[in-house]
Amino acid sequence: MLASGALFTAGERAHCRSRPDPHASLAGLFSAKEAFVKALCSLGGAPDHTFPEVEVVHGAAGEPRIRLHGDIAAWQLRRSLAVEVSISHTGDTAGAVVVLLAGPAERGRQAP
Repeated sequence: MLASGALFTAGERAHCRSRPDPHASLAGLFSAKEAFVKALCSLGGAPDHTFPEVEVVHGAAGEPRIRLHGDIAAWQLRRSLAVEVSISHTGDTAGAVVVLLAGPAERGRQAP
């Protein structure tokens, strides 16, 4: 197994251990983090961050959500970005899609 401490938070590791197939769950979380980073690259100007600062958490119904920590979280708030994520895994394949949604333009500025 990967050195998961470098990639996943303690909460993510605990969540995956509680699932029927922990390895598939870890692969799904990794896919979500990678999809987030790829979506973020399209915006430019984001601060450096590590994978544990991009945490996948789950809502009451089990829906995945991205929770950011550190400088990347502050940057997200300043940019008024919402993050939506969908994760899928079956067998030995995992994938995820992340969509970044821009909030309203700052007062006095026009949206591009």
